[in-house]
Amino acid sequence: MPGAGSRFTRRRSDAPDFVRTDLDIAALSREMCARYAGVQPVVIDGTPGTATFFPSDDCPEFRVMRLAGALALAINQRAAAGRGRPAAIPPLRVTVEEVMLAALLHDLGKQHEDCAPFIELLRQTNLRADLGPDAAHRKEYLLGIVRDVHCRKGPCMIDRLRDAGRTELSNPFIVTVARRHGDDYEVNRCSQQGCWWSRDINVITLADDYDALTSEGPERAYRNVNASSEEAVAAIQEGVARGRYEARIAQIFLEDVLG
Repeated sequence: MPGAGSRFTRRRSDAPDFVRTDLDIAALSREMCARYAGVQPVVIDGTPGTATFFPSDDCPEFRVMRLAGALALAINQRAAAGRGRPAAIPPLRVTVEEVMLAALLHDLGKQHEDCAPFIELLRQTNLRADLGPDAAHRKEYLLGIVRDVHCRKGPCMIDRLRDAGRTELSNPFIVTVARRHGDDYEVNRCSQQGCWWSRDINVITLADDYDALTSEGPERAYRNVNASSEEAVAAIQEGVARGRYEARIAQIFLEDVLG
């Protein structure tokens, strides 16, 4: 049986190290964020320009990338330990590095010019305070717009980076995550709307939701939440019951990532 640092048969690639079980997620997160943080060249409608991304390594995208990487690695480790057993969890269909890059860029659509005005409206409103039903209705209305616009515009932002020379962003998994990370697992896996990467996308959805629930930083202030760890765990368990999260992925997150 493979040990904790071993590798075994890939799901998609012929590369011998496709399914990794021995990565330093913290170091890889810092390295990956450094490649995309700060002023970056972009191409907008054929015109070269620049855009600024990820101001610090404490931004939500960095935290989500680190959580998603830890979860992806834990899934591969569980898969390696249980290989050959009937109930073993399968490894992911993408690499841990691909999961992490997709997680880093999943919310890039919020920086699109079409999304920025709605983000600003949310930030200007004290939505964490109890302002009554009118404020709650306005919050849900604005959040609905942000969810829709940033998932549609995320692939556009990724294309702007890719057209400026980021060839690794030609990977269709990256733009699929940007477009579909807000959807429930059951939506992404259903026969009519589903996709090949429903499990892999759910890794990022789960990491993103947990960070949003527990974040105390101002960058998540438009979310009317600030849950304790116990409340976040209860929310994840409820999400499993209603089909937002794949059950075994959620179990590994709670047991191996959160401990």
